[in-house]
Formats: sequence, structure tokens, C-alpha cells
Amino acid sequence: MKNYYKSSLSLFTAILFTAFGFAQDYLEGVFILNEGMIGTNTASVSFLNQSGTLENNIFSNQNNGMELGDTGQGMGLTQDFAYVVLNYSNEVKVINRNTFELVTSITDQLVNPRNIAFYGDKGYVTNWGDGGDVNDDYIAIIDLATSTITGTIPVAEGPERILQKDGVLYVAHQGGYGHGNTISVIDLATNSVEVITVADVPSSLKIDDNNLYVLCSGKPDWTGDETIAKLYKIDLTDFNNAEEFTFEAGQHPGFLGLDETNLYYLLGTSIYKMALDDTSLPTTTYIEAGANGAQLAYGFDKIDDKLYLADGVDYVSAGKVFVYSEDGNFISEHMVGHLPNGFYKWEDETANIEEVSHTSVLVYPNPTSGSFRLNTSENAEITIYDFLGRHIKTVTYNNQAISTAELNAGVYLFQIEMKGKTTTQKLVVK
Repeated sequence: MKNYYKSSLSLFTAILFTAFGFAQDYLEGVFILNEGMIGTNTASVSFLNQSGTLENNIFSNQNNGMELGDTGQGMGLTQDFAYVVLNYSNEVKVINRNTFELVTSITDQLVNPRNIAFYGDKGYVTNWGDGGDVNDDYIAIIDLATSTITGTIPVAEGPERILQKDGVLYVAHQGGYGHGNTISVIDLATNSVEVITVADVPSSLKIDDNNLYVLCSGKPDWTGDETIAKLYKIDLTDFNNAEEFTFEAGQHPGFLGLDETNLYYLLGTSIYKMALDDTSLPTTTYIEAGANGAQLAYGFDKIDDKLYLADGVDYVSAGKVFVYSEDGNFISEHMVGHLPNGFYKWEDETANIEEVSHTSVLVYPNPTSGSFRLNTSENAEITIYDFLGRHIKTVTYNNQAISTAELNAGVYLFQIEMKGKTTTQKLVVK
């Protein structure tokens, strides 16, 4: 019912404004969040459509000149809505993703909000709290149906980037006004928090089906306590199983991009490309964005078949965006708002019927509160791990339901072996 209401509201709004000639369609393309100048309401969003046409200030354009707010720090997209996290305004604006018209604003229980992720009908926002208090940082939980804060999850100092995968949150603790060195792993079934220790200043996170990639920039030299930067490739089935790549002294990389076969990161305005199965860091630059005029890398990502680099220029001038093809060729340059810091595109993660029918083994029902089965009549050996990769038990499946009474609520990893082949599934136990 909630999804039907949201979809109907979005459709009605789109039809109404199209009839009057005001609406714009922002469904297909890339949103660019421009941070703006701190202490001023100069945050903005630009939109680069599929044909390469740019429109700046789309929020103001679609809301009668209304200002977006102060310091656009992060952004997230759901099927119907865009959520813009405004750090200095202590606010999350909820916006119709199609028309980019304001729906509502969330300000309750937000203190220094940074970034947002989603799972089910909830949103999760990282908050620094009072910058002078190292013990008041938290994740705010948003009920997406009512756009209200329903609770908080306390975490360590300086939560920044946040990702969600299969009911688990991964939060990078960059350190707020200091320098952190941990990743919080939060099981959303119980809101329990575990901690992974990494190198200093985990500034960027990416995730795929198998691994969490953490780029740690290290403490810069101006701190007087410069440290080495590192890249981690952490096995999602066993957080103790991690590949570690060490940068040279004095190198402080930033930003990560990820596709099916490669990682991308920046050193200054130089883009580096690294295959996911590489055993060492690349030694040659993939793209020299400085040769195209880039001055200050302020954001970066790989979306579909393109690489996007945000240029903060000199911190006070209008920012720029440089677009490259995935084979490294320069495509275009665009003038955007002040301090562009992120690129966002809605991706539907729901598997279709054809995709499900080709999946060899599935666990169902998922989530479950009593028992589970496999979608096969064949016998199978199931090894069960918790979300930290700790072995729980091994059971034999023989086409009978298996009880989950011995499992606490949480996210579990099932390694299923059948006829000499192994597959991995995740199960949420309520």
C-alpha cells in the first residue's frame, strides 16, 4: 500500500505539472550534488541527461526559486524520491525524483548529517553530532513512509560514507574533525554494531557481491603525523580475510569508482585503474585529468560506461565536471555549481522474473521467522555463517524445512554445496 501511494503520488504530480508546462523529466541521467559555500544557502543540484545536456540549479528551477540549503553533503535515491543531506542546515530534503519538486523536509534529530543509505522502508543518515563531542555520533533512522526520524544507532566518532548490502550497513569513520580508522558493520535486523579496524582516514567505500573495498587516504602531512594510505579488499563472508594494498609514502589517494571488473581511484587529478583481481597497485596513470584543465579533485565516480570527475577549481569559483569514456577518452566538460562533490543515478536493484528463474539455488522464505527451505528437491550441505563470517553450524538439507529456532535475529550467510557445486545465499532471520 505504501509503494502504491508513493508511485501514485509521483505519477499524479508529474501529470499535473506537465499539463501546465512546468515539469521537467529527471528520470534518465546523472544528478550532480554541488556542496556550495559553507554558511550560505548555495548548495544546488545539476542534472546531466543521457544526451549530455546539462541543467544547473534544478531544485530552484522546479520550486519557484527556492534555495536548496546550506552545504549539500550527500544524496540518495529511491524509486520515487531523492534525498539531499544538507550538513550545515541540519536537514534532509525529500524531493520528487521525477519532477524534482520538494515533498517535505526532515530536521528532527539531525545534527551535522553527512550521507544516507536505504534498506526496505527505512533510510539511514550518518551524523557527526556536536563536533566537539566524540561520544555523540549516530545513525539516524528515517521511516520513509512518514519522513520522520524513528530512532538512532550510536556509533564511533566521525561516521561519513555509508553503504547498505543485504540488510547490513557499512559505515566509514573518517573521523569528523579528527582522523578515524574504523568501519562500523551494523546488522539491521538487530541494530547491533561490530567494528573493523583499517588504516587512517577511510574516505571512500564501494561494495559488490563478494567484497567491501575501503580506500584509506592516510593522515596528510599538514597534521604533523602523516601516515601511509592503504586500499582494502575485504571478503564479505569473512571480515578477517582482507587483501591490503599499501601506497607509497606521501601519496594520499581519494575517491573510489567500481564496475564489474575494475576499481578506479584518484591521486591528485590523475585517475588510476586497477583490475579487481590485481595483486598490486597500478604504477601508471590511466587518465590525466589535469591535462584537460582539472585543478582540484572534489568528487569522482564510475556510472554505467562513463567516469565522472568533479573539480572544485579554487574552492570559490563555480565548479566543473569532466566526463570520460570507460576506455579513457575525454568526452565533455561542464560548468556546474560551487564545489561539486558527488554523482548519483537511480539503479533498480530488484531482480526480475527471468533473472530469478536462472538462479541455481535460492533460500526461502527470506526473511524468515521460523524455518527455511531451498528451491530444489536435491540433497544439499548447508554451512551457516553469521554476518561477520563466523561459522555457526552445518546442516543437511533433504527437501524438508529446516528450523531457525537456534539462530538469533540477524543476517546469515549460507554456503550451499550440491552435486559438487557451491553457491552462496544470504538469509535474514527475524
